[in-house]
Amino acid sequence: MSSDIEKSMRKTEKLSVDSTYDTNWCDMPPEVKSRCIGKMEFKERLSLRCTAKAERSLVDLAKIEFQKGSISGQLDDGDFELTLYFENGSEISFKSMNERLELMKYIWKVGVFEQLNISMTPLFPGEEAPAFKEKFFACTEEISAKNIHFGFCDIGIILHILRNTKDGVESIEMDGSGNPHPFDEILAIPQVQQTKYWHIINHDNRDGLHKVAQVWIDNNSNIGSICQLSLWTNVYIKHLFDEFLEHCAERIVSMSEERVRIRTDSPDRHILLECVFPRFLRLLVISADMKDSEYDYDYETWIRRIDSWRRG
Repeated sequence: MSSDIEKSMRKTEKLSVDSTYDTNWCDMPPEVKSRCIGKMEFKERLSLRCTAKAERSLVDLAKIEFQKGSISGQLDDGDFELTLYFENGSEISFKSMNERLELMKYIWKVGVFEQLNISMTPLFPGEEAPAFKEKFFACTEEISAKNIHFGFCDIGIILHILRNTKDGVESIEMDGSGNPHPFDEILAIPQVQQTKYWHIINHDNRDGLHKVAQVWIDNNSNIGSICQLSLWTNVYIKHLFDEFLEHCAERIVSMSEERVRIRTDSPDRHILLECVFPRFLRLLVISADMKDSEYDYDYETWIRRIDSWRRG
């Protein structure tokens, strides 16, 4: 009996050794390779992509999570830098991306971003768009991002990114300093219509809030949806507040000097516009059952969120 057990153990050990050391990467089935690729670091995946077309195809199917992606550059020279941040604290940067847009296409395709920061400085008035911009727009892979932050950024780049972002974006924040954002075009994008939090700082376009409210009404937006504007002066606050009253006059439920509440087409929700002095307007979807005494007056939380984003 003892001899039989020893023979069985030796046979098992031999099988284990053979399966571990006598199998090459090229002999593995695709499903096993895919599981291995899912465990690889980003640089390892890039290296594997360069070995063969079959491996490249497998790598391009494997998603990878990024804590943050940061894209910044100047459109006058058509060059930009991409930095990827990982949850373990490591990071990797790629420069001269004008010459490496194929890599950008790959990152868009497989990346799942917790946060995506984009700052592509607009061209000066009168300058022609470089060929780079056309190449950038040719990157039509869908982008997976939970939170998107636009710094001082070219409007065409903003629209292109938003139109190619998958559903599920939770927040969109923009810097409109000296670069008015076209509300009509932005609001026509489904991903913007569905996002729960949208904020524009240094907003100097005297148009928009009643259009946001109408989109929310048309789409029966979820309770808790927020659109917030940071304005240059209280003159803009007065203008936008009065404009909102004019366009939504038939829907007004209640109003005061600092806030107005309107009904939607859904009986269970209202829209509230409130002034957060000295420079903010906030529009939000609330429950129709919410009482005035239940409004959230913790404005410092919102301001801290904006300030922390601007500090990067």
